[in-house]
Amino acid sequence: MENDSVVSAFKRYFDLSERAGRNLEDIQHLRYQVYCKEFGFEREEDCPGHKEVDEYDTQAWHCLLEHKPSRMAAGCVRVVHVDAGDPIGQLPMERHCRDSFFDSARRPDRLDRNSICEVSRLAVHSMFRRRNGEAATPIGDIEALKLSPDQIRVFPILAVSLFVAATLICVHYRKQHAFAMMEPALARILRHTGLEFNQIGEVVHYHGKRAAFYIDSGEAHESIRRSSALSELCRHLEATLLRGPRPLPPSTPVRTTWPPGVAIRPAGFPAGRAHIPQRASPENGHYGLSH
Repeated sequence: MENDSVVSAFKRYFDLSERAGRNLEDIQHLRYQVYCKEFGFEREEDCPGHKEVDEYDTQAWHCLLEHKPSRMAAGCVRVVHVDAGDPIGQLPMERHCRDSFFDSARRPDRLDRNSICEVSRLAVHSMFRRRNGEAATPIGDIEALKLSPDQIRVFPILAVSLFVAATLICVHYRKQHAFAMMEPALARILRHTGLEFNQIGEVVHYHGKRAAFYIDSGEAHESIRRSSALSELCRHLEATLLRGPRPLPPSTPVRTTWPPGVAIRPAGFPAGRAHIPQRASPENGHYGLSH
């Protein structure tokens, strides 16, 4: 299968749009189906009206992926901001996993508040995760996929499109420093798309093993645009999602020290303080990074 045939199919069958304010019911119903009913990450009694809602929904930009033939909500993602006038002054990961952060200059609590954001609540409906093993996580079976830039046919294309959309949202709203709580296995997938996240925290236990990650959104945008696998998809989403984002200025180098290795997955959203396990050893493939 050729690159363009996958993107052409995406264009033919899916719409990706930005949502905000009160226009979030489809997204909140989808999150209820995935995070509450399917995976039990949230309690059903905490989701009145069959909607998974939290206090950050009104302090975020949301993207909804719709299946054109059925108008069914197929996927979603949000980008949380903490601007000076926002009622909540900390990103979700700062409130719940701050103790897990490394001593890094790229921690969210050490950067300009108006320049940071967190990508979270990424989910794909189970109807679009029907291939063998793809029901394993809210975005598909990330462990089972073996990807390379010339093998886009095995990408979890809907999940990747949501990550690309989140990148464009960050760029459009000039949020240079993007963070996410992710399953480290996703890093191995996203690296093939040009999204090079850096781990800035210990692996914690919350709905699986996750860790805090950082990426410069301007650099991520340029990398995606140069990607042989995703450049066409990026151009399509730029033209339809935000009618073309404004590029960020070049990033300012940040002096920091990283632990060996890197890894990733969609943003976690702990409701309470996460448990931080001891740093894993190279023998088990973790390096304190993977899950």
